[in-house]
Amino acid sequence: MAQAIVVGGGLAGVSAANTVLECGGKVPSTPGRLGVVLVDKSAFCGGNSTKATSGINGAETQTQKQKKDSVQLFTSDTLKGGAKKPELVKANGSDVDWLVDKFDLDMSLLARLGGHSAPRTHRGKERFPGMTITYALIQMVEKISERSDLARIINKAKVKQLLTKSGTVCGVTYEKKGKDFTEEGPVILATGGFGADFTDDSLLAKYRPDLLHLPTTNGDHTTGDGIKMGEAIGARSIDLEWVQVHPTGLVEPDDPEAKIKFLAAEALRGVGGLVINAEGQRFCNELGRRDYVTGEMWKSKPPYRLILNKAASDEIIWHCKHYTGRGVMKFYASGEDGKAELCKDMQIPVSTLEATHQQHFEAAKKQEKDPEGGPYPAYPSGKTWDEPSGKTGVGKKFFHNIIDGSKVKAEPFYSAIITPVIHYCMGGLEIDANSAVVDTSGKAIPGLYAAGEVAGGVHGNNRLGGNSLLDCVVFGRVAGKHCAKYMLGDKFKSMDLKELSGGGLAADKAPAAKL
Repeated sequence: MAQAIVVGGGLAGVSAANTVLECGGKVPSTPGRLGVVLVDKSAFCGGNSTKATSGINGAETQTQKQKKDSVQLFTSDTLKGGAKKPELVKANGSDVDWLVDKFDLDMSLLARLGGHSAPRTHRGKERFPGMTITYALIQMVEKISERSDLARIINKAKVKQLLTKSGTVCGVTYEKKGKDFTEEGPVILATGGFGADFTDDSLLAKYRPDLLHLPTTNGDHTTGDGIKMGEAIGARSIDLEWVQVHPTGLVEPDDPEAKIKFLAAEALRGVGGLVINAEGQRFCNELGRRDYVTGEMWKSKPPYRLILNKAASDEIIWHCKHYTGRGVMKFYASGEDGKAELCKDMQIPVSTLEATHQQHFEAAKKQEKDPEGGPYPAYPSGKTWDEPSGKTGVGKKFFHNIIDGSKVKAEPFYSAIITPVIHYCMGGLEIDANSAVVDTSGKAIPGLYAAGEVAGGVHGNNRLGGNSLLDCVVFGRVAGKHCAKYMLGDKFKSMDLKELSGGGLAADKAPAAKL
C-alpha cells in the first residue's frame, strides 16, 4: 500500500493525517488506497497544540455568520499584526466548520483577542480548545487504525533523517527502543518549533541568544528537529530570528524560577482581564500585539498581575478554576485591603485599584458614546479615550465586562502573577502556498511538505492570538491534500472520515441502545 508519512502528532500533524485519509482514493497501479503513518517522538500524541487555551480563529464560519467580519478583514488584521506574505494568510470559515462537521466539536463561543477587529476566536463550552480539538482528530486517526491498515501511529519514535533519491524526499529513518527503522513515502513535517531547546548549539542560541534566560511555555520535546532535518537536505529556512515572547506566563508562587510555565490564555484578556503593575496601575492596551504588551511590561514595574472581575471570570470560569487548581491563580472574595484580599496581597491601598478601574470604566463609556473620537491613536485602527494605553501609541478600542471603581471593594476577583515567556517560533522551513517545502533556490522539494510551527513565513515577525491552531488546521489540510495529489495525480478521490472510522466520533458519544 502506498503511504504518506506525517512526522509529529500535534494538531498540524493529525489535521494532515486525517486529510490524507479523506483524499486517499484508489492508488494508480497499486492495490488498495492511500494510507498514512504518523510518527511522534513522545509517548503520546498532542504536542504543544493541546496547551492552546484561547481558541481557533475563523472568519465567515457558521458560528460567526451574524458577526461583522470577513476573510478580507481577517487578512488585513493578520498583515497588520506582523504577517508579510499575503499568499500564506488563509482564514477560510470552512476549516473551522470542518472541525464541527467531521469531528462533532463545539465551536459555539467567540472571543476577541489582541489585534483582531472582530470576535473570531472560536472555542467550546468546556476544557481548553487546543486539547479538545487535537484529541478529537487523534481519536479519528486511532479509530481508523483500529478498523483497517490505512492508518498507523508510532509513538516513542524519533525521526532522525529525511531520505532522498534524486532530489526527491522518499522516506524517513527513525529510532525506537535503540533501533533504527525506515518508512517509505512522501513526508509531511509537523514537528513544531524550537522554543524549549536551551542547549549551546540550539537554534535559539544561534538566532536569539538574548532570550535564553527566559522561561518557556513549550514542552521539552520542542527542539526544532524538523527544521534541522530539512536544512540538512537543502531546504530553505526563513524568519528564524522571530521568536514570540508571550506576556502572560503564569508564575507559580512556590516555584517562581521554573523554566517551563503554564500560559494564561489570551482569551482571559479578551473577556475583560486587566494587566496591572506592582503599583496597581494599567500601563498598556491589554488587547495589543503580544510583542507590544511584552515590551510595555519590560518598561514598567514588576511583579505584574492579570486580574479578572466577576463578569469576566464567569465568562471563562473553566480556565480560572483550572489555573486556580494548578496553584498559578488565586480567587479573592473582594478587592478591599485589610481583609487578606487582593489589595492586601498586592500591598497597595484599595483606592489605587478603585482609581484604575474608574479610569478604565470612564474611557469605555466615552468610547461607547463616541467610538471614532478620542485624543489617542488606537490599535488596530481609529482613536481611543483610554489614557494609559493611548500614551503608548497603541490605544485600547474594545472594552468588555467593565466595572466602575466603586465596585472594587466588594468585587470578587481572580488574579495571577504573570511574566514574559518564550511561546512561539514564527520562523521555520519556508513553504509555498501548497505547503510544499522549498529549497535554497525557492523551488518546491518533491515529496516534502510542512505544516504548523515548523513552517516559517506564515506569521511574519509576530503571530496574533488564535492564529496558531488555525495555521495548524489550514496548512495541515493543505499539506495533506497536496501530498495526496502528489501521489494520486488524476486518481484523487474524496472519502468520508465517518465511514472510514465506523461512524465518526459521534458514535462514541451516543447512548447505548437498550436491549
